[in-house]
Amino acid sequence: MRTLSAIDAISPAWNHTRRLLLTPRSWRLLLKIGAVAFFANMGGCNFSGSYPGRGHMPGLSPAIAASMLAIAFIVGGVVLLITLAFFYLSSRLQFVLFEIVLRRDTTVAPIWRRYGRATWYWMGLQLAFFAAALLCVAPFLVPIILHFVHSLHSGANMESQDFGAFFLAILGFILVIFLILLVFAAGYTLLHDFGLPSMALEGTPLTETVRRVVNLIRAEPGQVLLYLFMRFMLAFAGAIIFEFALVFGLLIALIPLGGIGAVLWVALHHAGTAGYIFMIVGWVILGIIFLVLLFVACIMLFGYLYTFLQAYALYFLGGRYPLVGGYLEPLLPQPVYAYPGVPQGYYSPVPQAEAQQPPPPEGEYREPDPNV
Repeated sequence: MRTLSAIDAISPAWNHTRRLLLTPRSWRLLLKIGAVAFFANMGGCNFSGSYPGRGHMPGLSPAIAASMLAIAFIVGGVVLLITLAFFYLSSRLQFVLFEIVLRRDTTVAPIWRRYGRATWYWMGLQLAFFAAALLCVAPFLVPIILHFVHSLHSGANMESQDFGAFFLAILGFILVIFLILLVFAAGYTLLHDFGLPSMALEGTPLTETVRRVVNLIRAEPGQVLLYLFMRFMLAFAGAIIFEFALVFGLLIALIPLGGIGAVLWVALHHAGTAGYIFMIVGWVILGIIFLVLLFVACIMLFGYLYTFLQAYALYFLGGRYPLVGGYLEPLLPQPVYAYPGVPQGYYSPVPQAEAQQPPPPEGEYREPDPNV
């Protein structure tokens, strides 16, 4: 497959997504794949918790404090289990979405069963990434947090001339947190877009997966940086467009639902207690219908966006990873504007020296060179 730049990969990715989701003209297919894409991108590694202070709570008896502490631990444990289950679901659905977009195979159940073992490795790699990232930023982040807390503590007794410095401290803290989150997001995006395909297609171990991602970044730092920028801009612009479409569609849906609600009010608000009960039940049903429409619309619209972003990642990677490019090459329009001068071999599953050997003539068997 030709190597596409971060700009050239946009058009074929959009066409690929349109052929996958819109060409069949099936809202059930759009809803199914949209749900896979939606829930695959809703997971994360955001585990947080809190612990009580030392000693018993002031003003409470030890029995009540112990009961509240036990309830807090139970609730925290349930929340943690739900978070882990959702994290597992999201990680496994990322493999499903990758297969659907790459092979255009819309049978979700067989793909789901195929990646049971790989999901655990992928979860471990994600957790290892976030743990390493936190260890890297902790020496810089902890002093900033302590300084910010000290500024908040002394802000109550500050004089008016110190308000500017206090405001700058808050602004600087927010900026630092934003930059750290931006670096985290960029690193995770590279790991997901360029590491998950090799784990899915070849079952590469964690170290080999990371090595391939690093090699890709070293080979084309400019194109990778442009890819991250374009992916962020495409996601941002797509989210805004789909939010406007969502609001507009829901306003249209409110016309008949609101009309039915108004009819219920006119017909039943003077009908006594039984009429009020039927009116409230009717309003509740209309509210449930509205929430279902909202949920389905979110899945379809943002599922389409996430599917497009997956296709965009594959088309950017396809010319740099032959196993991915082999599936996408027949779908590329002619001509394409390829990005020239890309080093070869840094993402090949075989050693570079072996890959450089000329292929044998057709029908001839060649013994492998022992010196390679």
